[in-house]
Amino acid sequence: MRTLTCDIVALVRNQPDVRTVIDGMLAFGEELRMHELEGGITHLYDPTGRLIVSIEVPVLINVPGEVERLLGPELSGRVGVPVWWVDVRAAADLPEAERIARRFADDLVHWRGGTVWAGKARS
Repeated sequence: MRTLTCDIVALVRNQPDVRTVIDGMLAFGEELRMHELEGGITHLYDPTGRLIVSIEVPVLINVPGEVERLLGPELSGRVGVPVWWVDVRAAADLPEAERIARRFADDLVHWRGGTVWAGKARS
């Protein structure tokens, strides 16, 4: 069986604090284990130890039009630059993975401002 990912991008107005958002999710009952890798990537695991979500290091985008070029015109006008780009990848073959990834992205944007783009599954 081929593993697919569901890609979500949080476009965040203010510098994101990944760990604080995850700590909040844990405090509100999400059963996850967090592991921060060298280089700043964060992995979230379900209670059985399966990797369900990977959160990339936030990247500051300062180039006008770059978000539209990468994600398409539907985001034009929703966010300006500078904006923080946070890639969130969920294992699409695990039932809770996409929900957890989306919740993380939504919570991050709720606290720091911005918008969420949800991509299509890919291998």
